[in-house]
Amino acid sequence: MKWTLNLITEFDSGEKEIHEVANWERREVFIKPASLGISIEESKQIAANIQRQMVADQVDRHNRALTVCRFCGQPVRTKGYYPSIFKSVFGKVPMRVRRVWGCKCCGTGNRTFSSLPTGRNPTSPELKYLTSKLAALMPFGKVADFMNELLPATTKSNASSVRNRVMRVGQRVEKAAANPGLGGPATPAQEEVVIGLDGGYVRGRSGPERNFEVVAGKVLAGQAATRFAFVRAGTSTASPRVQQAMMQAGCRDGTHVTVLSDGEAGLRAIQREIQPQSEHVLDWFHLAMRFQHVIQVARGLSHDQIRTIAKLWVTGRVDRAKWCLWNGKPVKGLHYLQSVQDWLTPCRQRGAPGAHALGHGVAGSAAVSECEPGLPAKLRQAIPGQATDFDGLG
Repeated sequence: MKWTLNLITEFDSGEKEIHEVANWERREVFIKPASLGISIEESKQIAANIQRQMVADQVDRHNRALTVCRFCGQPVRTKGYYPSIFKSVFGKVPMRVRRVWGCKCCGTGNRTFSSLPTGRNPTSPELKYLTSKLAALMPFGKVADFMNELLPATTKSNASSVRNRVMRVGQRVEKAAANPGLGGPATPAQEEVVIGLDGGYVRGRSGPERNFEVVAGKVLAGQAATRFAFVRAGTSTASPRVQQAMMQAGCRDGTHVTVLSDGEAGLRAIQREIQPQSEHVLDWFHLAMRFQHVIQVARGLSHDQIRTIAKLWVTGRVDRAKWCLWNGKPVKGLHYLQSVQDWLTPCRQRGAPGAHALGHGVAGSAAVSECEPGLPAKLRQAIPGQATDFDGLG
């Protein structure tokens, strides 16, 4: 069997022109799954041929449509034609673009202009969107390989081209973010919003710094979500980007704000900067990680550093505090942590101004009633650092 696919172009005058797009055949009488229907390579070729013919017809019509000046009605003079490449999802298509002289009525009689405002790098919005969306989920090299598998051969991409397209889209987004008044209608005010913050370090591609910190977040208002991300460098403020996302989500004066984070000091600083009166909540995953850190530090100490019965007492108290917080008993859990912190306080500092009183049960055993003299500072610092992250539990 043989198939032929034709593309019929119908002009404004009523004339029609037929173009052969593709033809293929199947000689096998008994079909197999591999020969059933068209293949990916055949579909890529069909899409590329249709795109090439449609772009050529549209550009030719556009070149011929510009005949007179729209202001004074004088004929438009042609300087010549230049070749250009239009990059689309269905391949790279060559174009023959007309260049015209300016009109004297506009004061541009000595200048020339392109009749097709394609810019230096004409690329379809669909290709930019597809490349940027995939690049946000995968490495640039993987994106290029994936697109080369599905798109026509003339759209062949590499990691550098993917990165350049994403950078151009990012610059355009940055310009749009700098002019928030140019966006759509304002979002209605919300009674409550939830902001999630998280950060991580990314290996730098160039520059003196090998790594840089990226902070990403999401503002939840009802069923809608507004996402944001920025690079935190040095003492640069992060409030404009976060506050813009909050405004887009409908956060106004009087809106109750809840911030979720892992308790990292930099993220807490952002929370205090954008909304000092907001409620901070430490999620259980990172909370449990801090408990596990204290337990591992205590278990890793040798017998010369801490006695066995004291080690068991510390790990038991921390484990009980973890159980209390998980079962909705924050006051009792914090009491267990406070007793361990008081025990870790050196004896000479317990009577100093501002020192915590010993919790009940600390002196219940003579083996653990006094602080170990050779206890490493690492364990002393673990519990105080722990307590600063629990202010979001109340």
